[in-house]
Amino acid sequence: MMTYRLFALAALFAVAGASFCQDVPEREWERGEFYPNPGREWNLPADLRVNSIIGWEDEIPTAVFPLLLSLRNDARVRRSLTMPAGLCFRPRDPEFSYMMLLQDFTFSVPPDDTTVLLPTWVANEDLDEPDDESVYDINLVAYDREITELLDLLRDKTIHDTLVDLDMLQDALWEITDEEGLTDSTRAWLRELP
Repeated sequence: MMTYRLFALAALFAVAGASFCQDVPEREWERGEFYPNPGREWNLPADLRVNSIIGWEDEIPTAVFPLLLSLRNDARVRRSLTMPAGLCFRPRDPEFSYMMLLQDFTFSVPPDDTTVLLPTWVANEDLDEPDDESVYDINLVAYDREITELLDLLRDKTIHDTLVDLDMLQDALWEITDEEGLTDSTRAWLRELP
């Protein structure tokens, strides 16, 4: 009788544990054709609106291919905004690559209009990188197993060109989106980042 109770209790915990765990889905895009599918919706707060998002042709210390975001804050107060890791930006012209944030990005938005450089990364190796004529829109937050693994490996890491080889970080994203997935050596390198 005791064995039956232990078995029933173990089964109950297994079922309860499974209900609390949400499996991260597999990707639904082909290698070399990344787009955020599956993805989760993310929207700006109601008092903020995008004026424009365009490519920026100069590297910044935290990304090789940033986007220039112009925002309008209709509130009369400065506010903080966090854009989540995995947030993708869809190009209006399909010749250009999707862009992605690899870490949460928090910045301050004063009342009225402001611009900020977003530390974005190229998600399609074979498409054009953004330039000052490429226009983007906020899209979904990428939510698949491989992208989530990369974002988890980068959580709480310091990405800055004085500490990290930015080209290797770009290559890590391309290993997922355009090659066969993260290699063991890339995983080891990402774990060792400061």
